Amino acid sequence: MSPKPADPLVTVVVPTHDHASTLDLAVASVLRQTVEALDVVIIGDGVGDDTRDVVCGLVSDNRVRFLDTPKSRSRAEAVRHSVLIEALSPYVCYFGDDDLMLPDHVESTVARLQVVDFTHPLPVFIGPEGSLVAHPTDIADPDCVTWHLRPLRNAISLTGVGHRLDAYRRLPHGWREAPPGSWSDHYMWQQWFSTPGYSYSTGDRLTMLKLDGAARPGMTAEERRAEMLAWIERSSQPGFESWLATEVAVVFRRHAIRGRLDHDAWADRATEERKSREACERVLSEQNAALTAELARCRDQVAGLEAAEAWARQAQSELDAMRRTRTWRFHDSLARRSIGRWLARH
Repeated sequence: MSPKPADPLVTVVVPTHDHASTLDLAVASVLRQTVEALDVVIIGDGVGDDTRDVVCGLVSDNRVRFLDTPKSRSRAEAVRHSVLIEALSPYVCYFGDDDLMLPDHVESTVARLQVVDFTHPLPVFIGPEGSLVAHPTDIADPDCVTWHLRPLRNAISLTGVGHRLDAYRRLPHGWREAPPGSWSDHYMWQQWFSTPGYSYSTGDRLTMLKLDGAARPGMTAEERRAEMLAWIERSSQPGFESWLATEVAVVFRRHAIRGRLDHDAWADRATEERKSREACERVLSEQNAALTAELARCRDQVAGLEAAEAWARQAQSELDAMRRTRTWRFHDSLARRSIGRWLARH
C-alpha cells in the first residue's frame, strides 16, 4: 500500500463490498478530478479476491489507499469513522463504487464548503434506461432539513456528499451502525441535521453520475460495467455538459409539473372528501333531530303512563281506605242480606 499524500486537500471515502466489476472505473473518475491533492480511501467491507485484484491496480497511484477489513454487520460505519478521525485533509467527500464523478465535482464541492459545513450535488439519478430521475430538495431550506429528519425520508445519496472535517469532529457520535429499519447514510445525515450550529447547501449543477443500483436489480456485473463504460464515453464527448444541463432542466420541469398535478389532485380529493363529510354531517344532524323529537314524544308517553299509574294507585288507596270504614262495612252487610233474601225467594 502506497503512503498517503502528506498534504491532501480532500479525503475521498469509497466503501465497497462486491462491485469488483465497476470499482476501477469509479475510482478512475475520482483520480481525474481537477483537484489533484486527494487521499482516496477504499474501505473493503468483507471483499473477495476479485476486488483485491482490482485494488492492486489502483494503489499504484500514491493517492489511493485500501483498508481490507472483515465484513461488518452493516456498512463498515466504524471503519469510516476511524478514517475520519485520522484524516489530515480539511474536507471529506464520499463516493459509491458503481458511480462516476464528473471532473469538477470535488472542486465545486470544496467551493461550497468555504461557506457551509455540509453539502451535496444536485440530487438527480440515472435510471436503467438512461433517463434522469430527480429527487428535489434544497437543504439550505430549514423545511427540507426537517423533512429529512422524518423516518425513511431521504433525497441525499452517499455519493457526492461533502463536509468539513472539523465540523464532522464536532458531531456527537460520527459514523455508527444504524438501528434496524433505518438506512445507514440517512441515519448519519439525521445526526448532522439534528445537531445545532451547522449550515448546509445543495449544489445547483449535476457533478456526479449516480447509477442507482437499487433501480438495476436484474443487471449482471458485466452489464453494469458496460453501462458505466458507455457513460464514460458519452461524458467525454464535446457538448456533454451542455446536454446534461438541458436534460436536468427538463427533468426538474417535468417533476415540477407532476408535483403540481399531484398537489391539485390531492386538493381536489380533499375538497370532495370535505363535501362528502359535510353531507354526511347534515344527514346525521337531520337524523339526530328526528331521533331527538321521537325521544321527546316517547318521554311524553312514558310521563302520561306514569301519571295514569299514579292516579290508579291513588284511587286504589282511597278505595281500600273506604272499605275499612264502618259505613262501607254496614252497606256491604245490607247488600249481602238483600242478595240472600232474593236467592231464598227464587
